[in-house]
Amino acid sequence: MQKTQQTALVTGASQGIGEVIAVHLARAGFAVALLARSEAKLVGVRSRWPELGDALILSADVRQSDQIERAAALLEERFGHLDVLVNNAGGSFQAPARQLSPNGFLQVVAINLVGPFVVSRTFLPLLEKRGGSIVNIGSTAGRDMAPNMVAYGASKAGLVNMTRSLAAEWGPTVRVNCVAPGPILTPAARQVLYEDDPGRIAAAAETRSVGRLGTPEDVAEAVLWMARASYVNGSVLYVDGGPDVRSVTQAGR
Repeated sequence: MQKTQQTALVTGASQGIGEVIAVHLARAGFAVALLARSEAKLVGVRSRWPELGDALILSADVRQSDQIERAAALLEERFGHLDVLVNNAGGSFQAPARQLSPNGFLQVVAINLVGPFVVSRTFLPLLEKRGGSIVNIGSTAGRDMAPNMVAYGASKAGLVNMTRSLAAEWGPTVRVNCVAPGPILTPAARQVLYEDDPGRIAAAAETRSVGRLGTPEDVAEAVLWMARASYVNGSVLYVDGGPDVRSVTQAGR
């Protein structure tokens, strides 16, 4: 690898949006590191996409600072620096708030909010070497209501605040921004949210003012732009297909 090549680390890169973001960055010329808990899944991702080449595989849990410190040491040994960090790892489950235990709430907050903080803080010295960029993956659930996903919505709202706070602290050396997707048709969303029902998927698409649901590629394009936008810091870019047309219709009555 040439010393001038830009490097990127994507957390939660073993599937879905994270996998596509990693491939998109590789196609844009980045040397990519993939981080997730399952090494076997990461190996599978690397083998599926020739564009990833010999992407660095880092098996770690974003909630565990000791594992992230080891991952940072391995990345520094391989690349020497880091230009772009994409905090994509996250998780949730659906449950009414009255049925959600305090421990369940904490677990969601731990992966969606504490994890990005642990990773960002640990990799900050490598990002500072050449003036890097952090892109946090948020959600429109952090802006809007999130019924039956209160922990998820709260954690993503907190991620926006953390994005702005870290942008103020770490700029101008390291920029920190957030890309917040709306409805994205990943394989998991297709099965869990829409039960693989074409009718339900079509009905959801009709709520978007662009007439379709988003794709992981839509999110990846936004991440690449945000990573390179040198005069953007502390901002949130919503990738949600525009206003919900149901709200527009109701407002017009």
